Parts: sequence; C-alpha cells; structure tokens
Amino acid sequence: MAQETIENIEEAEGDSAANSGKYVSERGPFEIWENPAITPPESADGLDAEQVTMGLDMSALAAKYGEEAVRQKAGEMIKAFAPGTSSQALFAQNVPGGMSLIYVWFGANFPLFRHSHPALGDCLYYVVAGEVLVGKRHLGPGSGFFVPTGHPYTYTAGPAGAEVLEFRTGGGVEGAPVMTLDELSLDSIQQITDRCNELRQEWQQPARIGDTAFVQRELDLVSSPQE
Repeated sequence: MAQETIENIEEAEGDSAANSGKYVSERGPFEIWENPAITPPESADGLDAEQVTMGLDMSALAAKYGEEAVRQKAGEMIKAFAPGTSSQALFAQNVPGGMSLIYVWFGANFPLFRHSHPALGDCLYYVVAGEVLVGKRHLGPGSGFFVPTGHPYTYTAGPAGAEVLEFRTGGGVEGAPVMTLDELSLDSIQQITDRCNELRQEWQQPARIGDTAFVQRELDLVSSPQE
C-alpha cells in the first residue's frame, strides 16, 4: 500500500475520532472493531448438564414429558454438540435498539436443534463461508435468511461446516426467554445427540474467520474434478 494511501486512511480515522461528539446516533458513536480472535468451542467434559440448560425455556416439552426428563435430554444434547460450535460477539451496543453482530461457527454437518429467541428480536443471518441447509435449500456464501422474533427455526451445516453472522437490533418481547427449545419430542432430541456424537471427530474449528471456504473448495474439487 502506498504511503500516501496509508496517510489518507490515518487522516480519515483521525477525522472520525475528532467528529465523534458531533455525529452520534441514538445507538452510539463511530466505532471500529478489528480482527477478533475466534472463541474456541467448549469441551463437553467440562459441562454440567443441569447448568447448561438453566437459560433454556423447555416448558412446552416439560408439560408433555416432565421437567426432569426434558432437562436431562436437553443437557445431554448440549454437551454432545458443544465441541462443534462456537460464537464470538463482534459488535454490541447495550442501548434500546442497539445493533449487535455475532459470528458463529458450526462443524461439518452440525445439526442445529429447533429453537427460537423471543427476547432478542428479529435476526438477519448471513452465510460467510461453507454452507447452511435450511429445509431443501442449500445456502452458500452471500446467502442468508431473516427470522422474525420468536419464530422457531433449525438448520444443518454443510459437509465443510458453516460460518454465519447474526445481526440484531433488539425489539424482542420484554420478559420473554432468551432461548426456547422448540423440538417436538424427546426422540428428536436424542437423534440430535446421537448424530453429534457420530460427527465429533470431524469437527475442526477454522483458524481464522472465513477459513471454512478453503475446506469447501477442497470438497468442491473432489466432487467436480477439473479435466
């Protein structure tokens, strides 16, 4: 990069800092984040089944199967999928209507359980790398989907895994649960647990945001070799 270009960037950043008091949104002032480290996934061995389900609303299933049975099954599921996912808050404004941007990684073929977020408001998802399977739709990089407040949803990561961004601006239902378990039976929870246990050895977190694209490229070359 030419020295002049570097100086122009530094000058622009200086102008932004100087004007930070002049141009302030209700959501906050000008702000930059840069090259965050990716949070490693949690080890299943260090998780307590009861503790990991404390913030999860399971009332619908509990009414059908009993609180203890559902909590046990949900705890086993969370422990099983923990090594295959991680999230990193890239940006968050703790004010009404504040924006947030969360990066999430899922390992190869990760089966996300059916759930919803009544307290967090609408969510816009953007696929950064890899692939997300929503029903019969295969959503690659540049694709995404919109989830209204409290709408139950689920998806599965592709064979290379998936990296997604979750964008929210608040507006959820006041006093509602942050996350609700919307699986329809204990059998469906057990199926997810079993699947995660089968996949665990395939899960490998990327070193940097976006690196799943390299794994996807290798898989694409194998499936469609060049002549």
